[in-house]
Amino acid sequence: MTTLFRRRFALAFAVLIAATPAVLGMSRQDAGIKWDHFNGKVSPLAPLLEKQGAKVDADAAENALALVAEDGKIYNLVKDNGSRMFYMDSGLLNRPMRLTARVIPGSQMLQVLNVHSYVKGQLHEVYYWCDICTIRTNEPGDCPCCSAKFVFREVPVK
Repeated sequence: MTTLFRRRFALAFAVLIAATPAVLGMSRQDAGIKWDHFNGKVSPLAPLLEKQGAKVDADAAENALALVAEDGKIYNLVKDNGSRMFYMDSGLLNRPMRLTARVIPGSQMLQVLNVHSYVKGQLHEVYYWCDICTIRTNEPGDCPCCSAKFVFREVPVK
């Protein structure tokens, strides 16, 4: 390799590393956050609270989801890009999932970074796909490029 090629490669690598948090939707400060895996099922919050004797207003009940972790803890989901698929696709509720997430300090709120499902005990990637434009997204809807409907995909992790 020539010296010029090595310098260009090093510069491109440095730019890639510096841009990684932005590509993932995080600020530079967020890059130091410790993300953990949480196994459980995402469910509407209202029935979980009713089992504990707390009834929520109807307008709140329709918008609140929580992860019921395998250890029995309940975490409210922060509704953002990471968890939006659960709010938009009820077919993902009450199924075994592994969320890569973090607990917001001082709360029981869970911010989701990535979602995997378990199908017959095997870990699967969960996403929506446009075959025409080969675009992958984490929420259902129409492709912004061709307006075709995104197709739900559940692919075994290799």
